Amino acid sequence: MNSKKSIVNAGALIFILNGLFYLTCEFIVAFGTGYPLKEVYFKHFISALGVYTSQIVEGVPDGFSEFAMLMNINFIVTGIGFFIAYYLLIFDKLKNRKLGILSILTPFIFAMGGILVGVFQGGVPSEDGLHGLGARLSFLGGNFTTLLSGIVLFRENKKYAIVSTLLGIIGLVSAVLMNNAINNNLSEVVAIYERMTVYPITMWQLITGIVFLRKK
Repeated sequence: MNSKKSIVNAGALIFILNGLFYLTCEFIVAFGTGYPLKEVYFKHFISALGVYTSQIVEGVPDGFSEFAMLMNINFIVTGIGFFIAYYLLIFDKLKNRKLGILSILTPFIFAMGGILVGVFQGGVPSEDGLHGLGARLSFLGGNFTTLLSGIVLFRENKKYAIVSTLLGIIGLVSAVLMNNAINNNLSEVVAIYERMTVYPITMWQLITGIVFLRKK
């Protein structure tokens, strides 16, 4: 029992630390650009923070991110940490085989997306395709994990499950809106929709970690 409790606590702590790590690194890198934070967060893609100063990318100011390496490490660590925490915390609760297979696949997709986004930079001709694939994997993998976790854990904790499901829906709807904004050149709202796609995943990690720590 103590061993199982330790595993659950470890998973919960990793989720909390992973969420805080992502937000903290993003803020440090955004602050390090020297641009107003409002402009960075509302007008630029998150991936712009990972473009190295030696790279020229359309729509990204020259030398925009002095701490691009930190942001790219952030993407990779967040993806891997998400998968590890999910496996430790929620995997053994997947009693429905069909949902179980799908639910363990989605956090893996998120992890792979995070690695691709961190390794390959958006807007760079030789890397943009893999970066874009990684971003889509992250958006879908993370938000479907959030949504499915709400469904799987409904009987165990209804309030948590409802919040989890709503966060997943918000993230997925925002992803659709972001894609529509890109296709229609609505550049003034694209970055906002992107963060509305990403932040529900981060919020879910923090909430999940806190809920399970309090429970134990």
